[in-house]
Amino acid sequence: MTPVTLPLTGVRVLDLSYVFAVPYMAGLLSDLGAEVIKIEAPHKLDQTRGRAFGPYLDNDPAEDPWNRSGIFYVVNRGKRSLAMDLSQPEGQEIFRGLVAKSDIVLENFTPRVMRKWGLHYDELKKINPSLIMLSNTGYGSTGPWSSFPSQGTTLEATMGITYYTGYRDDKPWKVGQSYPDFIACWAGLNGLWAAIAHMRKTGQGQWIDVGMYQLGASLMPEPLLQKQLDGTEPVRMGNEHAEYVPSNLYQVAGEDQWLALTIQTNQQWEALAKLMQQPHLAIDERYRTKAARRANRESINTLVQDWCRSQNAKALLEKLQALGIAAGLVLNSRDLLHDPHLQHRQFYETVQHPEPIGERPIIGRPYKLRFRDAHIKKPGPRFGEDNNSILSEILGKSSSEIAALKASNVVSDLPTNPGISGTMDTASMLALKTLIAVDQDYRTE
Repeated sequence: MTPVTLPLTGVRVLDLSYVFAVPYMAGLLSDLGAEVIKIEAPHKLDQTRGRAFGPYLDNDPAEDPWNRSGIFYVVNRGKRSLAMDLSQPEGQEIFRGLVAKSDIVLENFTPRVMRKWGLHYDELKKINPSLIMLSNTGYGSTGPWSSFPSQGTTLEATMGITYYTGYRDDKPWKVGQSYPDFIACWAGLNGLWAAIAHMRKTGQGQWIDVGMYQLGASLMPEPLLQKQLDGTEPVRMGNEHAEYVPSNLYQVAGEDQWLALTIQTNQQWEALAKLMQQPHLAIDERYRTKAARRANRESINTLVQDWCRSQNAKALLEKLQALGIAAGLVLNSRDLLHDPHLQHRQFYETVQHPEPIGERPIIGRPYKLRFRDAHIKKPGPRFGEDNNSILSEILGKSSSEIAALKASNVVSDLPTNPGISGTMDTASMLALKTLIAVDQDYRTE
């Protein structure tokens, strides 16, 4: 009987990327069976290894802060680490040797970098004609903006998303932390699936040139359609809905507890008015119809908010949903870790990391494969932990050759420029509500 394998078993991926979009893409490829080698620059750490994107383990940088970042371990799960300087000719030669024995290359440098090193797709396909390469940049490899570096924060604005997000009579606001990065991750994976299917049928490789800027149109279809249809544009309205009133986030009993609800029909409004013990609101001419409720949006929001403030979040959620009213709690990270539905779906996978990190829950995937056990196969790598094994097992380098590469700083077991590390000022962050709480019992939780 043929053993069941994961879809990407036997596929080797070289991951040159950093931060979120492409590293997460590569981590998901690992979940599906691929061998992923993260090639890291000794002199320029992936930012997610540093303090810029979150706390270190126990908020303690210790002697190796680059190995204590939770975000790095989530995004880079399942990978091996080769710490190698690609700006040196010897590093480029090693990379070419790996390309000859690999299937996919992922990178997110600005377009000039790979060309400068002579490692762009046209050169790499001479080594491996079936190679699939994905390049993720802010604006693509062609066009007047192609050389511009970018990040999710600036892209949200340039894409036009922030023109429509924000509060009434206020400035544009960001959607979230690097929101476009994760959309680029899913879009890039779609391109990879198509390229892999094509390669398996024909043996031909492919270059996938992803420009994150172009994703903007897919993230705001309603404003684009409205502009085309009647020439108008939607106004910024925070958490509200243009058509349905009330539809908003309302504060409920407890510290910083919130609930979302949306009334779509007159029947739902009547049911809500009865639940609020104010049935007269259903026949009040200011609120009786959808149009009337839209015209009196501010006063109706005040009524609903005044009532919600004394309500228990979970009890109110159950009552609203029992009436057929769309409602949901605003969950924080602790709530999500305890969420019974996510637990039932086994969304969090327990991964054993080297001490002192130990056993930790890591987010899995938003899908399940009926006949394949996709899973996180190992923790993310410590910096350069696979240097020797990759060079010896894949490229046949001897111990003396590896030692010479390390002596010349082509390969490094430690970062040569680790950057600034330090603890987070949790007291200030709590005061600013950048953090909402610090769990002292998080290990048992």
